[in-house]
Amino acid sequence: MKNAYFGEFADGRLLRMPYFKFLIILFALMFGFMLATVILIGAAENIMGGDLTNAQDMLRESLGLPYLVILGVVMIGVFIALFNITAKRARDTGLPGWLFVAGIIVISALLSYLLSDQLSRTFSSIIGFGLLLIPSNAFARNNHEN
Repeated sequence: MKNAYFGEFADGRLLRMPYFKFLIILFALMFGFMLATVILIGAAENIMGGDLTNAQDMLRESLGLPYLVILGVVMIGVFIALFNITAKRARDTGLPGWLFVAGIIVISALLSYLLSDQLSRTFSSIIGFGLLLIPSNAFARNNHEN
Protein backbone atom coordinates (compact mmCIF):
# COMPACT_ATOMS: atom_id res chain seq x y z
CA MET A 1 0.00 0.00 0.00
CA LYS A 2 2.88 2.37 0.78
CA ASN A 3 4.22 1.82 -2.74
CA ALA A 4 0.85 2.72 -4.28
CA TYR A 5 0.71 6.02 -2.41
CA PHE A 6 4.36 7.02 -2.20
CA GLY A 7 6.22 4.95 -4.78
CA GLU A 8 6.66 4.62 -8.54
CA PHE A 9 6.24 8.34 -9.16
CA ALA A 10 7.56 8.24 -12.72
CA ASP A 11 6.14 5.09 -14.24
CA GLY A 12 3.60 3.44 -11.93
CA ARG A 13 0.14 2.46 -13.16
CA LEU A 14 -3.12 1.63 -11.39
CA LEU A 15 -6.07 -0.26 -12.80
CA ARG A 16 -9.59 0.99 -12.10
CA MET A 17 -10.46 -1.13 -9.06
CA PRO A 18 -7.13 -0.71 -7.23
CA TYR A 19 -7.41 3.05 -7.87
CA PHE A 20 -10.91 3.03 -6.38
CA LYS A 21 -9.72 0.97 -3.39
CA PHE A 22 -6.78 3.28 -2.66
CA LEU A 23 -8.99 6.35 -3.08
CA ILE A 24 -11.52 5.00 -0.56
CA ILE A 25 -8.77 4.11 1.92
CA LEU A 26 -7.25 7.59 1.60
CA PHE A 27 -10.60 9.31 2.17
CA ALA A 28 -11.32 7.01 5.15
CA LEU A 29 -7.96 7.95 6.70
CA MET A 30 -8.67 11.66 6.20
CA PHE A 31 -12.13 11.25 7.74
CA GLY A 32 -10.60 9.36 10.69
CA PHE A 33 -8.09 12.15 11.28
CA MET A 34 -10.83 14.78 11.22
CA LEU A 35 -13.02 12.67 13.51
CA ALA A 36 -10.14 12.29 15.98
CA THR A 37 -9.74 16.08 16.00
CA VAL A 38 -13.45 16.59 16.72
CA ILE A 39 -13.34 13.95 19.48
CA LEU A 40 -10.32 15.69 21.04
CA ILE A 41 -12.17 19.01 21.06
CA GLY A 42 -15.29 17.35 22.51
CA ALA A 43 -13.29 15.61 25.23
CA ALA A 44 -11.57 18.88 26.15
CA GLU A 45 -14.95 20.61 26.29
CA ASN A 46 -16.27 17.89 28.60
CA ILE A 47 -13.21 18.21 30.85
CA MET A 48 -13.68 21.99 30.99
CA GLY A 49 -17.27 21.57 32.19
CA GLY A 50 -19.04 22.25 28.88
CA ASP A 51 -17.36 25.57 28.09
CA LEU A 52 -16.32 25.26 24.43
CA THR A 53 -14.43 28.56 24.33
CA ASN A 54 -12.25 27.63 27.30
CA ALA A 55 -11.70 24.14 25.88
CA GLN A 56 -10.53 25.57 22.55
CA ASP A 57 -8.24 28.03 24.33
CA MET A 58 -6.78 25.23 26.46
CA LEU A 59 -6.16 23.05 23.39
CA ARG A 60 -4.66 25.95 21.47
CA GLU A 61 -2.24 26.69 24.32
CA SER A 62 -1.21 23.09 25.02
CA LEU A 63 -1.31 21.56 21.52
CA GLY A 64 -1.12 24.56 19.18
CA LEU A 65 2.20 24.28 17.37
CA PRO A 66 2.67 20.49 17.60
CA TYR A 67 -0.84 19.91 16.27
CA LEU A 68 -0.32 22.37 13.41
CA VAL A 69 2.93 20.64 12.45
CA ILE A 70 1.23 17.21 12.54
CA LEU A 71 -1.73 18.57 10.56
CA GLY A 72 0.62 20.05 7.96
CA VAL A 73 2.58 16.82 7.57
CA VAL A 74 -0.62 14.77 7.30
CA MET A 75 -2.13 17.10 4.70
CA ILE A 76 1.06 17.15 2.60
CA GLY A 77 1.14 13.35 2.77
CA VAL A 78 -2.52 13.11 1.74
CA PHE A 79 -2.01 15.43 -1.22
CA ILE A 80 1.12 13.59 -2.38
CA ALA A 81 -0.68 10.24 -2.10
CA LEU A 82 -3.79 11.53 -3.89
CA PHE A 83 -1.80 13.13 -6.70
CA ASN A 84 0.37 10.03 -7.09
CA ILE A 85 -2.51 7.56 -7.40
CA THR A 86 -4.29 9.95 -9.79
CA ALA A 87 -1.16 10.23 -11.93
CA LYS A 88 -0.81 6.44 -11.95
CA ARG A 89 -4.42 5.97 -13.00
CA ALA A 90 -4.09 8.63 -15.72
CA ARG A 91 -0.93 6.90 -16.96
CA ASP A 92 -2.83 3.61 -17.09
CA THR A 93 -5.42 5.17 -19.40
CA GLY A 94 -2.67 6.40 -21.72
CA LEU A 95 -2.54 10.02 -20.56
CA PRO A 96 0.65 11.71 -19.29
CA GLY A 97 0.34 11.17 -15.52
CA TRP A 98 1.87 14.17 -13.78
CA LEU A 99 1.02 16.55 -16.60
CA PHE A 100 -2.61 15.44 -16.27
CA VAL A 101 -2.56 16.05 -12.50
CA ALA A 102 -0.95 19.47 -12.98
CA GLY A 103 -3.66 20.32 -15.52
CA ILE A 104 -6.41 19.32 -13.09
CA ILE A 105 -4.86 21.47 -10.35
CA VAL A 106 -4.51 24.50 -12.61
CA ILE A 107 -8.02 24.21 -14.07
CA SER A 108 -9.54 23.66 -10.61
CA ALA A 109 -7.70 26.67 -9.21
CA LEU A 110 -8.82 28.85 -12.11
CA LEU A 111 -12.42 27.68 -11.79
CA SER A 112 -12.35 28.35 -8.07
CA TYR A 113 -10.78 31.79 -8.45
CA LEU A 114 -12.77 32.99 -11.46
CA LEU A 115 -16.15 31.33 -10.96
CA SER A 116 -16.90 29.35 -7.79
CA ASP A 117 -15.52 26.79 -5.39
CA GLN A 118 -18.53 24.56 -6.07
CA LEU A 119 -17.77 24.45 -9.80
CA SER A 120 -14.14 23.62 -9.04
CA ARG A 121 -15.17 20.73 -6.76
CA THR A 122 -17.67 19.50 -9.35
CA PHE A 123 -14.98 19.54 -12.05
CA SER A 124 -12.55 17.59 -9.85
CA SER A 125 -15.25 15.05 -8.96
CA ILE A 126 -16.17 14.52 -12.61
CA ILE A 127 -12.50 13.94 -13.47
CA GLY A 128 -12.16 11.48 -10.57
CA PHE A 129 -15.26 9.55 -11.60
CA GLY A 130 -14.09 9.63 -15.20
CA LEU A 131 -10.82 7.97 -14.20
CA LEU A 132 -12.88 5.21 -12.58
CA LEU A 133 -14.83 4.59 -15.79
CA ILE A 134 -12.16 4.91 -18.50
CA PRO A 135 -10.59 1.55 -19.40
CA SER A 136 -6.86 0.93 -19.40
CA ASN A 137 -4.97 2.18 -22.46
CA ALA A 138 -8.03 4.01 -23.80
CA PHE A 139 -5.88 6.97 -24.86
CA ALA A 140 -2.71 5.06 -25.67
CA ARG A 141 -1.12 5.77 -29.03
CA ASN A 142 -0.80 2.82 -31.34
CA ASN A 143 2.67 2.79 -32.81
CA HIS A 144 1.97 0.10 -35.39
CA GLU A 145 3.34 0.67 -38.88
CA ASN A 146 1.15 -0.34 -41.87
